Amino acid sequence: MTKQEAFLLCQYDNEYSLGGDLFLHDKKINPCFISSYIPKECGIATFTHNLFTSYQNQYASAGKIVAVEGLPSGNYPPEVDFVFDKNKISDYTTPAARINAADLQVVNLQHEFGLFGGPEGRHIARLLEKLKKPVVTTIHTVLQQPTLGYYTSLIEVIQRSQRVVVMSNKAIEILQEIYYVPREKIVMIPHGVPDLPFVETEYFKKELGLAGRFVLLSFGLLSPGKGFELVLEALPEVVRNHPDLLYIILGKTHPEVARIHGERYRESLQKLVYEKQLENNVLFIDKFVTNDELYNYISASDVYITPYLSQEQITSGTLAYAVALGKVVVSTPYHYAQEVLAENRGHLVPFNNPKAIASTLSGILSHREDMHKTRQAAYEYGRSMIWSRVAELYHDLFKEVYKEFSKKKLQKISVVYKNSQAYLRRRNLYRMFDSLTDDTGIFQHTKYGIPDLKYGYSADDVGRALGIILKVARFDNEQGCYQLAKKYLAFLLYVQKEDGRFHNFVGYHRGILDQDGGDDTFGRVLMGLGSAVALSTDPSVTILAKEIFDRAIAGRQLGLPLSTYPKAMAYCICGLSDYLKKFPEAPEAAALLRAGADYLVKLYNVNKRPEWDWFESSVTYDNAKVPFALMMAHSVLKEEVYLTTALAALGFLTRIQYNGTYFDIVGNKNWMVNGAGRAFYDQQPIEIGSLVEAYGEALRQTNDKSYRDLARKAFSWFFGKNSRGVPVYNLNDDYPLDGLTETGSNANSGAESVLSFALAVTCLKDMSIVLDRKSDLAKSKRELAMDPLAGRSKSE
Repeated sequence: MTKQEAFLLCQYDNEYSLGGDLFLHDKKINPCFISSYIPKECGIATFTHNLFTSYQNQYASAGKIVAVEGLPSGNYPPEVDFVFDKNKISDYTTPAARINAADLQVVNLQHEFGLFGGPEGRHIARLLEKLKKPVVTTIHTVLQQPTLGYYTSLIEVIQRSQRVVVMSNKAIEILQEIYYVPREKIVMIPHGVPDLPFVETEYFKKELGLAGRFVLLSFGLLSPGKGFELVLEALPEVVRNHPDLLYIILGKTHPEVARIHGERYRESLQKLVYEKQLENNVLFIDKFVTNDELYNYISASDVYITPYLSQEQITSGTLAYAVALGKVVVSTPYHYAQEVLAENRGHLVPFNNPKAIASTLSGILSHREDMHKTRQAAYEYGRSMIWSRVAELYHDLFKEVYKEFSKKKLQKISVVYKNSQAYLRRRNLYRMFDSLTDDTGIFQHTKYGIPDLKYGYSADDVGRALGIILKVARFDNEQGCYQLAKKYLAFLLYVQKEDGRFHNFVGYHRGILDQDGGDDTFGRVLMGLGSAVALSTDPSVTILAKEIFDRAIAGRQLGLPLSTYPKAMAYCICGLSDYLKKFPEAPEAAALLRAGADYLVKLYNVNKRPEWDWFESSVTYDNAKVPFALMMAHSVLKEEVYLTTALAALGFLTRIQYNGTYFDIVGNKNWMVNGAGRAFYDQQPIEIGSLVEAYGEALRQTNDKSYRDLARKAFSWFFGKNSRGVPVYNLNDDYPLDGLTETGSNANSGAESVLSFALAVTCLKDMSIVLDRKSDLAKSKRELAMDPLAGRSKSE
C-alpha cells in the first residue's frame, strides 16, 4: 500500500467511521464541463457558458471547459482547457486523461445526441469509460419513444454517470418508466435564466425602433420543426383587426440545417410572408444575438410564441427566458411548455392548428388589460430559475456526488489495506468470536452482525470454534481466547451422548433439539477437539478436550472409517491427525486415521475420470477440507499416496474455481455435478477458509510458493476479488459476511462466516512463519557454505 493510501485510510478510519465529512470540509469543488461552448452558435454552448460563468461568480472555482469541436482552440475563451473533434473516435481518450490528471473533482457532461460523433452520438461513451472522476450528466433531450440506437446510446451515458440532471418533471417520469433509471439517480434542476427586473416594454421598443407596435416574438436557431410557418398561417386573421402587430423571427438558421439544406427553410417562411401579404407585420432578423441583445428583444416583446411541432421536447431555453422576463407566452403543448405554463402562467394551443393560434392571439390583443396578471405569474415562477440559484443547485449536487465518490474510493483503499499483509498482522480476531459468544456457546446466525437468538447454537459451529480460537490464541495476545475455549468445551461436554457421539442443535434456552447430530457434526467436533489437544497451552483445556475425544472414538471398529461420507471423514482425519501429534503413541487413533485416509483414497480412485480428480461425482460444500485432511494424514503416517492424491484433488479444485484473476467458487444452488455443469451462486465463505488452509498445508509440505499466492488470491475473495466485484466483508464494523449472491454480498454474518474467515487469517499467518523459517534456514546454509569454520566451536 502506498503512503498516500495509508494516509487516506487513516483519515477514513478517523473521519468516516465516525460519520465525519473530511473530504467536503472547506473543499473547493472544481468542476469540468464537457460541452459545446461559445463562441460556437449553439443553444447548449450558450447554456454551458451561462452556467459556468454563474458558478465561477459564486464559488470562484478553478473549473475548466472541455469543448466539443467547432473552432480552432485559439478562438475560445481562457476557461476552455481542451478542444476535441467530435467525429474522431481517437480524440475522445485524450480529454479523459487530461481531466483525470487535473485538480478537478466532478465532470458535468452536457448531453445532446447531435453534440457527439458516432451513430446516435455514441462516441461520448468512449470518453466516459476512461474517466476516473464522478460524472453528472445534464440531459437536454429524453425521447419518449426512442429507436433502439438512441435508447442504447442514452443508457450507456446514464450507466457511466453518478447522477443525471433533467429540467422538467416529465423527463423524470420518462427516465423512470422508459429507461428504468432509479429515482434517486435523477435530479431536477431548472433551466437557468437571467436575473432581470420586471419591466414594461416601451423603453426597449423605442431603443430597438419598434415603438408603437405590439410585438410578437419567436427566437432560436431556425429549423423545420419549430413551427414558425403555423404562426404565419394564423397572422392574416389577427392583423385584420390588429394591424399594429409585428411578428419578429429572431435567429440564424441552425448550422447543421444550413450545412445540409442551406437557407431553404427560411426562404420558405419568407415566401409565405409574401403570399399572405404580411410584409408589414413580419420581421426576420438573421443573426445569432448575444445574451444582452436577446434580453432586449424579449423585454421589448408583448407576447412570446413557441409553436413547436413535437410533444417530445422536454426543455426549451427560449421559453424559460421568456417566462423569467415576465412575458405572456403562447405555446403548443410540448412536455416542457405544459409544465412551465401551468396554473395560468401562459396559453397553450393545439399542435398544427393555425386557427387556434389566431384565436388565442386575437383574444390577448383584444383584452390587453389582462396581460399584466399573466406576466406577473410568469415572472414570479421564473425567480426560482435564475442562474445564481441554478448554480447553487449544481454546486450542492457536485458536493454530494464528490462526497459519495470519495467515500467509495476510500472504501476501495480500505479494502486493499484490510486485505493486505500489514492489516493481517494486526487484525483482532478475538473480538469477532467474542461478539458472537455468550455463556453457552457461539450463536449460529446474526442479523446485520447482531446475534439472532431464536436459532440458538450448534455443535457444528462450537466444535470448529474451539479449534480455531486456539489457533487465534497463538498469534493474538488475548487472554479471552482461552476463556472462550473453555466455554466451547463446556458446550461440547454438555452435548456429548452416552455413546460418545454428539447432539448438534441447542436452543437459546439450552434445550437439546435433536436425537443425534449426524456424521458431519461428529467429525467437526472431533476436528475441534483434536486441535485443542494439539494446540492448547492450558492443561485444563488439553485434559478435558482429550477426555471428550477419547470417549468419542472409544469402541469404534479400528479397521473401518469413522464415516462413509467424504467430508465427515475428512473432519475426523483432521482431528485424529492433530491428536496424534500430541499423543503419537495412541494406537486406536492411528488405526482409525489410516482406515479413514485409505477410504478417501479409495473413493478418489473409484470416482476419478478424465478432467475429474475428485472423491465423488459432485463438488458440494467445504471441498478443500478433503485434500487438506489427506495432507494431514500424510504428515503423520508418511504415506506418499495421501499427498499425491491430495495435491491432485487440490489442483482440480483450483482449475474449476480460479480463472486466473479471482476465485469463482462453486455455488450452493445445485452445486457442481460431473457432466451436468455447475452453480455459481450462492458462494460461501467456508470454501475460502478451507482453500486457504489447504494451500497453506500444501506450501508446508511441498515448498511450492505458488500455493502461497493462491492462498492470498483466495483470501481476496472476501475483499472484492470475486465474480460480483464486491467485498464479502463489512468494512465499517470489521467482520465477514455470510456469502456472495447474484445481486451482491449477504449483509448477515453468522458463526460459519466468522470461523471461515478466522481460519483463513490464521493459516496465512502460519504461511508467513513457514516461509520466514525456510528463508532463515536457507540464509544460514549460504553463510555456512561461504565460511565452513562458522559452524565449529572455539575448542575445535
